[in-house]
Amino acid sequence: MTVYMVTHKMEWLLQELRNIYYFETQTGNPTGSEWQDIVDEIRADYDAYLKTYMSSDWKFYGIDYRVVDSAGYNTFSAVPTSGDLVGTGVVDDTATQIACLASVKGITTKPNKVRTYLGGFVESAMSNSLWTSGVITNVTSFITNQGLLNSLGTNVLERVSVTWNSSHTVIVAHNSVYLGAIKISQVPATQRRRRIGVGI
Repeated sequence: MTVYMVTHKMEWLLQELRNIYYFETQTGNPTGSEWQDIVDEIRADYDAYLKTYMSSDWKFYGIDYRVVDSAGYNTFSAVPTSGDLVGTGVVDDTATQIACLASVKGITTKPNKVRTYLGGFVESAMSNSLWTSGVITNVTSFITNQGLLNSLGTNVLERVSVTWNSSHTVIVAHNSVYLGAIKISQVPATQRRRRIGVGI
């Protein structure tokens, strides 16, 4: 089996946002057309669950992917067939350091935990400085759907937690977190980030 790193590429208020997910193949490596299906599937999940909570200054515009259980592989990109997905929230944006933290813990040995920091929300996604129940429900659904990609295709991808070697060139261990326990923190988290507008 092969492990891929899949990076969601987004933009919000002059900064680049990245969320990194890891997946193990269950049968074989996705073809080019399947990677197109995968980026379209991810876009559809953002559209279905998160778009209405996201700022009109936020957009999802593609993915990068590469093999990470062997060193030296190139990175490839794919963009959605339907183009960029832009948020439809109509009130003010939250502060740019604010994120919704989603954690998943698999029912395996370590490594078995993953975290995703989601940014780009509008202020109506919060009430009394906490994420609303609607956000919690929809982020849970979104993260659930990221557990298994290309489920209707030939080469399915299952989400895993990974450990890298000391030089961060190749992963040395991985375990499934698919169907693991999902926890969405109602308390806003702080995005892990570089200076706004610098680096990707």
